[in-house]
Amino acid sequence: TLISFGSGMSNGNSHASRDLPILVVGGAAVKGGRHVMCATDTPLTNLHLSLLDKVGVNLEAFGDSTGRVSEL
Repeated sequence: TLISFGSGMSNGNSHASRDLPILVVGGAAVKGGRHVMCATDTPLTNLHLSLLDKVGVNLEAFGDSTGRVSEL
């Protein structure tokens, strides 16, 4: 099981999509007990692309992704 919980918007008034608090839980799929911060302006779709890899769906890109989150 792999669960991602969070929001695609950090500030609803300005529709900001930066500094998003996202929780990822996944048993053996991801290493737990950590706080990972991505570089500024990393698209959320980079996380989605990385999570898809973890569940066996291998794509070259997803939405506006620019790569993968290697810290997972």
